[in-house]
Amino acid sequence: MRRTRQQAEETRRTILQAAETLFLDHGYEGVSLDEIAAAAGITRGAVHWHFQNKQGLLFAIRDQMRVPVQELSDQLGGNGDVAPIDALADAISCTLARLQADPRQRGLLRVLLHLDLTAEANSGDVFQKEFRASLRHIFDVASRKGELAPPWTPASATVALNAVIGGLIVQWARGMPDFELIPNAEAIVRILLAAWQTPRKKSRSKLRAD
Repeated sequence: MRRTRQQAEETRRTILQAAETLFLDHGYEGVSLDEIAAAAGITRGAVHWHFQNKQGLLFAIRDQMRVPVQELSDQLGGNGDVAPIDALADAISCTLARLQADPRQRGLLRVLLHLDLTAEANSGDVFQKEFRASLRHIFDVASRKGELAPPWTPASATVALNAVIGGLIVQWARGMPDFELIPNAEAIVRILLAAWQTPRKKSRSKLRAD
């Protein structure tokens, strides 16, 4: 019987969950593909088929960080009632909160920062390109709705925010003293995004808060 796409996705999620748990508990170097396969209840060959190797698993775990922003980008295509910049701030906060919830995530991020990616150079490029594409679409929608304040453009806002988020996460992963994603990084992102909104948009937000 042929495997359906849904079954394949379920297997992929099961492998990712098992790998993330083991990486967090024992460290990236301390876990083998055989152990990941056993924890997921599948064969080593299935892990290879979905992810090729441990680096592929680590990249896939990292890719989950962009899911809230990507989902917002997709949602904006059919929902005219969503305030793009406000929703973007919430989506980024969701990602930061997920990382902050388990301090062991720092270890995984440090592995990603120091891992030799020579053989997988294109993987990082794909992650960045897709994340920037989602940000660009969100800012495009904000601009069309008159909610992105000049001199900011969708292009410049995308570059700036991508750099800010990346820099904040790197500083946290490296253990910057007295700095946490929640509330410190979240506050920085929200202050920046609020400053990039048009005065008219900020006035409406203030009225809703009142």
